[in-house]
Amino acid sequence: MNCDTFNFLEELRDNNNREWFAANKERFVRIKTDFENDIRLLLSKMSLFDDELKGLQMERCVYRIYKDMRFSQDKTPYKTNFGSFMTKFGKKLDRAGYYLHIEPGKSMICAGLWFPSPALLKAERRAIYDNIEEFIDIINEKNFVECFGGLNFENSLKKLPLGFDKDFEYPELLKLKDFGVVKYLPDSIFFEKDWIDTVCKEFSYTKPLNDFFNFLIDERDF
Repeated sequence: MNCDTFNFLEELRDNNNREWFAANKERFVRIKTDFENDIRLLLSKMSLFDDELKGLQMERCVYRIYKDMRFSQDKTPYKTNFGSFMTKFGKKLDRAGYYLHIEPGKSMICAGLWFPSPALLKAERRAIYDNIEEFIDIINEKNFVECFGGLNFENSLKKLPLGFDKDFEYPELLKLKDFGVVKYLPDSIFFEKDWIDTVCKEFSYTKPLNDFFNFLIDERDF
């Protein structure tokens, strides 16, 4: 990845209209192709620690830059980032996976289960409750904590959901509406030759978390 990726996204943020985009379409195609090639390489390296990603096609993981404006108050036509969500089935929600987000000043890597359906959320809370020692071991693992700092608690209920013991030792885990980790990255990381190896290594720390949630999803007994 090079500086022009970030330069393009910064300019798009300031000129988010069809006229500017049309005038810069060839530039966009070149940058998009470079990003897609990076994702292909990232997937090949990640498949060495996560068998679910073996044979996964890049095209199933990368998000389009064109926004769906049907339900958005912001009518600018383009996203100002490149993103890729990687699971066994590509960019599929209701499955734990790995997300890479490239945006000037807001780049990040994320992992876990985001925005699960109500039925899945209820089932995963029960799985945490019933397997709490295993789950605590996962989220307290040294590399996991040092890299991501722990689970993201921004999206949580105020009260413990019904059906759980009020004396449960870790009530905050059951209040979560989704289960993920986030690490913000400086833009400069993506100018380093080995940035893909760095991201791959950090994603590997989250595999046990994804496996915990996907085990239940694959069982589909809810």
